Amino acid sequence: MGYSERLDLISSIHIYMEPGCASLDFDEVAEYVAGLLPAAEIMLRDSLLDSWIDDDGLRVLATRLAMAKVRDLNRQLPAERPPLTGEITYEKRRLDDGRNQVYGLLYDAFAFSDICLDLLPPGKTCLEQLNIVFTNQLIGTWEIADRRYHARTIICGSPSIISISGLVEAPAKSPAYYLARRSAEAFGLAEESKVELASSFADDCLGPEDGRLTEVAKGYVMQAIVYRITGEAFCEDPGCRLYNAHWQRELLEAQFGGDYEYCRKHSQMFRRLAKDGKA
Repeated sequence: MGYSERLDLISSIHIYMEPGCASLDFDEVAEYVAGLLPAAEIMLRDSLLDSWIDDDGLRVLATRLAMAKVRDLNRQLPAERPPLTGEITYEKRRLDDGRNQVYGLLYDAFAFSDICLDLLPPGKTCLEQLNIVFTNQLIGTWEIADRRYHARTIICGSPSIISISGLVEAPAKSPAYYLARRSAEAFGLAEESKVELASSFADDCLGPEDGRLTEVAKGYVMQAIVYRITGEAFCEDPGCRLYNAHWQRELLEAQFGGDYEYCRKHSQMFRRLAKDGKA
């Protein structure tokens, strides 16, 4: 069965929201997707990580998150690693009080994806339904080339994971930003001063509560959808919203710049989808 044929089987797209990001309008994202894919039912769901039912379920989830945490960026996460008691306690407390924002922690993207897969309700993992999970947690993948973890914005699969923290942290900022940051650290500036410094580069990069996150999220949701349709999430055209940006400036230009949203190939594909539901 080809990828274009598989599209005929997608009856609904479930987008799991992240309540910890108040600046992202998920209703607007859902409306945007519905406009491009009128044949599919677009459904917004509550946070997937809030789906635990009782104390036992909460502890299991906290334990798995602790096991997925990357302790050392230069060491690949082992297949089996007993989590520390303090790590489980931290994850349980964070989940219990509804704080999904994680500062300074990276989780193995595929381990995190497995957790999300197991949390999906029965019947929601079939071919007819596409699940996209938004999270504030920073996720990363181990790269053999330089033997270290790299933060990621999106992992496409079943389900697809979009890291809001990754949109802010994963694409590299301008060299001028890093130079200014190192200078601030060298002079021992307070954290407030560092935040103020980062705001001076707002035109060149996203911030944690950036009003542009909604628009950026639209493009990344479409990357997850296109991956399901074609097997390829990204486009080589830097002006297309499906472009795999490695720099913040590239991300912003792909999502906001240029005279078109999508390249000619993908624009034609979306027009065909809107007309008859086939790519």
